[in-house]
Amino acid sequence: MALLKKLIRTALWLAKWALVAIVAVEITSFTVVTATNFLFYGHAREGSRAVYDPYTLFLQRPAIRPTTNNPEGGADGRIWMFGGSTMRGSTLDDAATIPSIVAAVVNAPETGLRYEVVNFGVNSFNSLLETKYLQKALIESGTTPDIVIFYDGGNDAKYFLEHRSIYAHHGYRRMQALIESYYRSWFGLLKPLNAAIYASFTRELYGRTNQVFVPLPADSPLLTELADAAVARYRFVDRVSAAFGAEFILVWAPMAWAEDCTVDPEIAAAEASPWIDTERLTTVRENFSITFDALTERLSSERYFLSLAAALCGRSEPMYKGDGAHLNDAGRRAIGERIGRLLVERLSRDP
Repeated sequence: MALLKKLIRTALWLAKWALVAIVAVEITSFTVVTATNFLFYGHAREGSRAVYDPYTLFLQRPAIRPTTNNPEGGADGRIWMFGGSTMRGSTLDDAATIPSIVAAVVNAPETGLRYEVVNFGVNSFNSLLETKYLQKALIESGTTPDIVIFYDGGNDAKYFLEHRSIYAHHGYRRMQALIESYYRSWFGLLKPLNAAIYASFTRELYGRTNQVFVPLPADSPLLTELADAAVARYRFVDRVSAAFGAEFILVWAPMAWAEDCTVDPEIAAAEASPWIDTERLTTVRENFSITFDALTERLSSERYFLSLAAALCGRSEPMYKGDGAHLNDAGRRAIGERIGRLLVERLSRDP
């Protein structure tokens, strides 16, 4: 009897300290995740305030950000632009977003063009969620575009590296945790608890560790799967766009982490953040470069593909923000003007 009591006390003691350890790990993970969010994004949460949407999983408000420089009194056509936070515009000024700059170039008096540019950018979106958003827009908007543009690369690589899944997106594990019943183990019967574990800060920190500290082998089969999935996804978007009489253009975005060029040291220093150094964080840089290279190699032969990955290599002023992904005013202006000129060339030669 005494032995049984001792075993029970020992089991309770172990359970108590196991629970303490789990709580401590979760609190530590919460602290690290929140601190890094402040360093990377300037606030406690990753991403902006999200609103549930049945077609796209989530959107921000307003769902469509206002675009300046659109023609008054009607337009001859429409250009729909999709992307993540760089497309939506990491700025408070509606006139400083890429779509607004594109509209200014396309609708300049000397072009003779009158096109409405629509900013469908949503913070944290990648190609998977943009594809859903395009479907929603085609179903609900009541209009159809003449040109559909996806501005991609950064978020596709980020969430793939974080979750090591070709279906990854912002909130991937949390959404999975809400939906799945976890038939893989008996523990899955405790669905709320299992979902909480999948959506925990500990799991989130583990994912970020993948991105920052765990190298991705250049010959990883996942890279082939990712490239195959990307091609299939974009070909679908191309076909859907064509079915509505629109041309699809995939713009591959520049990103400091994946740049394969020499940048003036003074400019690189001005773009650097005290906490984020794209040169010193070699694992992150190599992971992004490997992923970008694999995707670019597969997509380069697609008719809709337009790479601007090296568009900022010769910059004479800082164009990236400190996170190495978002563009400042000068960067958005450079990319917006580049896309705008390309569109003017295409639209001017159309019959």
